[in-house]
Amino acid sequence: MPSIPACNRPWQQATLTNHGLQFDQANGMQQALLDGFFFVEPTAPIDLGAGDRFARHFYLPPPPNEPRGCAYRGFKTQTETELGPLQGYFCRDADQTEQFFLRSTHWQQLFPQALCSLAQHLKALAIEVMLAVLKHLDIPRALWLKATGHCMTQAGTHTLTFNHFRPHVKARGLNVHKDSGWVTVLRSLEPGLEVLREGIWCPIDPRPGCFIVNFGCAMEILTRHTARPVAAVAHRVVQQRPEHAKEDRFSYALFLDSSLDKQMCEGLYTYKPEHGLELVADFEQFLTSILDQTYQPHSVGLY
Repeated sequence: MPSIPACNRPWQQATLTNHGLQFDQANGMQQALLDGFFFVEPTAPIDLGAGDRFARHFYLPPPPNEPRGCAYRGFKTQTETELGPLQGYFCRDADQTEQFFLRSTHWQQLFPQALCSLAQHLKALAIEVMLAVLKHLDIPRALWLKATGHCMTQAGTHTLTFNHFRPHVKARGLNVHKDSGWVTVLRSLEPGLEVLREGIWCPIDPRPGCFIVNFGCAMEILTRHTARPVAAVAHRVVQQRPEHAKEDRFSYALFLDSSLDKQMCEGLYTYKPEHGLELVADFEQFLTSILDQTYQPHSVGLY
């Protein structure tokens, strides 16, 4: 039989239940690990109104006389200077995106309460997905916390990131890259996202009621010698053109990453069944390198 072209094969979809990830297809989990991403529908609907509102407004100037703590606008002034490395507002003209990054340690301080609540829901969803995936791998449970840099605990690095695509900027939408960490839970409503599969860029159109889950480099490095290696998917967003959209494209995502506390997390490990965990990289240096390559005009965020 002739092989099915990469982009014509079905993408995997699962429902997150109290029993873990229930995939629509019998081999859904195995294929999702090979693809490096899948669609997930949460057990109960999540109110995404606050996230959608923030993503559409964070880059706009603040309205006059709006009480502090209630605003969804006026976040351009919150930068690395105020918040620390790799946080706050960023605008790079190599891409159409302007972005806002914020770790969980600042959510309560800066986000409106409804957005704080949503951020916690997305964090919990990412952790549940991570646990469900670990149960399908051959890494001993006793090693999970160390192997994953305590990403599933309060010590982990949990970042909510918002993307606004500026169609008037003549540039790529978002550069080719792999996510650096473990699991990304992405909210996307419009076409434009593409993944690299068997050398072909394949469009990933959103599905109602579903998030897109991406696996990152940390997961790929940890599992590369195991019986079920997990792929970190290379992806990009194509250039957005003003004549093709009624509204500007936006997206946002929760990134589940290792702890930046060196006492909690030495770095990134790979697991070899015959030897156990082997340290292969400093996580903070690895993260900085991936991000730097992602946002350079003439490079890609791959390792």
